[in-house]
Amino acid sequence: MKKYLIVSGCSYTAAKYFCWAHPEIDTSYPRWPELLGKKLNMKVMNLAAPGAGNRFILQTLLEAIERTPKQKIGMVMAAWSQANRDDWQDFHITGVPIAFPNEHFISGFKWNNTRIRRPGDIFSWVRESLLGFITLQNVCKRYDIPFKQFQMIGLYRPWISGLMRTETDQQAGLPRYEYKGNRAESEKMIRNLIKDYEKFIDPNIFIGYPKTIHLTDKLSHPMDWSLGIDDQISKIDEHPNKQGQEKLTEIIYDRMG
Repeated sequence: MKKYLIVSGCSYTAAKYFCWAHPEIDTSYPRWPELLGKKLNMKVMNLAAPGAGNRFILQTLLEAIERTPKQKIGMVMAAWSQANRDDWQDFHITGVPIAFPNEHFISGFKWNNTRIRRPGDIFSWVRESLLGFITLQNVCKRYDIPFKQFQMIGLYRPWISGLMRTETDQQAGLPRYEYKGNRAESEKMIRNLIKDYEKFIDPNIFIGYPKTIHLTDKLSHPMDWSLGIDDQISKIDEHPNKQGQEKLTEIIYDRMG
């Protein structure tokens, strides 16, 4: 019997993605979890959803881990997102269709998310994300489940650099969102915060950059994908196209060793 590859993440990972900037483009090609599952000879449970933040990623993975017989789990992978994204749920007793079809086990819950209206600040958001990394690590180690985790997209730099608008907003000519704080000081404070939590995180499990790179850089920045313009949907929509998803698969597979 094939074991499960259980994955969660954002739109770079989600099985279905609709390109709002170019609705005429067919984006039904396989994503990296499905391609990786074939390489590993595993069944894929892809929990990812467009726009998802790290709370969503952690909770969907924890739910799946707890409710799946442990002997049936071959690998758990977290493709972490931006710390500024917020996720929450509403419960609809009447069974209103959920926004993201990721509630494999309990019906009636509707996931919501936002990129720009999260309460708090970038420092508290990064701290929550770091604790999420540690939580997933400790749960998987407790059950002796193989797992890997990495930053699929930037943890905090997209926010302090001035968050990019959505693809459709870019087409309308709207500028980046303005970061109100001091970027250099914020960068320094966040990296010090990350260093404080590094001692709790297994560097061999948090893949991403080559082993010569300090763990701080693995936790801070997305994996070094080296994807070019030919690997993304368009100049406006940087999501991986079919070729990009295939490259992601090869890079992740290579780093798993």
